[in-house]
Amino acid sequence: MVDLHRVDLTREQLDRIPDGERRLLVLVAHASNELNTLAKLFHFAAGSTADEGLTSQAETMQALVLARALTGKIYEFWQLLQNSFFGARLSREYEPLLDTESAASLDELKRYFGKENLVAIVRNKFAFHYSGDQIDAGYAALVDGDPLQIYLAKHNANTLFSFAETIAGRPMLEAIRPGDPTGAFESLVAETSRMVGCIGMVAAGLMVVCMQRNIGANLYELGATAVSVDGVPESQAVRIPYFIEIQDVGGDT
Repeated sequence: MVDLHRVDLTREQLDRIPDGERRLLVLVAHASNELNTLAKLFHFAAGSTADEGLTSQAETMQALVLARALTGKIYEFWQLLQNSFFGARLSREYEPLLDTESAASLDELKRYFGKENLVAIVRNKFAFHYSGDQIDAGYAALVDGDPLQIYLAKHNANTLFSFAETIAGRPMLEAIRPGDPTGAFESLVAETSRMVGCIGMVAAGLMVVCMQRNIGANLYELGATAVSVDGVPESQAVRIPYFIEIQDVGGDT
């Protein structure tokens, strides 16, 4: 069971917030929803990967697809802050009001994105691009024993082009940690988890400051009520398989 607190906002309350601050509030909350979803899916997918064989190929590929999407959204959150927080000069008013943990997390984001980093490398070179140069580099890096199979299935959802992921995915892992694909994958998990954690603290801190400045109360003082969600699974038990049985309209699988 998961315990939650429900807060019902009104249009009148949101109307009290100046346009720039309301824009920041909604964008930060929206981005938090997307990052929470992608981070959980990547965590589940990374934990699903088998040790070897066909299932391992498929589930590792699936996890890397989610990792690329997650890094892209982490990078875009930083751009959100650049435009709607620092660029809008709200940072001058908000930063002195942040709690200690939120301020420390914001400082960590500044340090991370102030230098070359894994998130920017993956987002800018691999997350949203189908590059011929990337394919050439991956092809040149092939070694004996690399998986170069095609697995065809009746349903496209179960079809797997291992050869393409081997070639297209190699340059990204090499860019993260040359010669160490396992270490590169572990770095993806570790750094995205750390950044999502920092973003969660920053987002919460910004929302608290916005509410206190414009509505005069924190979220729990706005009439929060307790809500419970039953039947939720243990996080470590959740797995996302690549191969699935698909029920045909006629009843056959």
